[in-house]
Amino acid sequence: MTNNPSTDILNDILETLIDSTHGYEKAAEIADRDTFKNFFSRRAAARRAMAAAVRKEITAYGDAPENDGTILASAHRVFMNLSAALQDNDEAAIEAVETGEEYLRMKFDRALERDDLSPSAKTLLRNYQGELRADGRLIDHLEAAAS
Repeated sequence: MTNNPSTDILNDILETLIDSTHGYEKAAEIADRDTFKNFFSRRAAARRAMAAAVRKEITAYGDAPENDGTILASAHRVFMNLSAALQDNDEAAIEAVETGEEYLRMKFDRALERDDLSPSAKTLLRNYQGELRADGRLIDHLEAAAS
């Protein structure tokens, strides 16, 4: 924890972005269809880019960005492995990233409600909200295609 509320909020978001990146990478590993593998790989790259932008913002405050995801995400990846072993891999991958994306959108929404988040940090997060919503819609389409 730092003395800068924006850094603390952004580091929390950053951990979740790191988790999301790892989740998409794992989803690409376990998916069966190349279309899904490619989608998940592209989303992992997009999450890495978001994480880099958040790191840059934290560094601009003179603070140190987080480097790791959360323990909860590690547990989620273990669940993805078990889930994939028990059901269709495409379905398991889509279900897992859908859950992760809902959580990430909720984190962004909560962060943007905070009065102690700097204007530049709010702008950064708002710039990515549309992408997160679009990803949610794309995941819904993948879910329909996998059924």
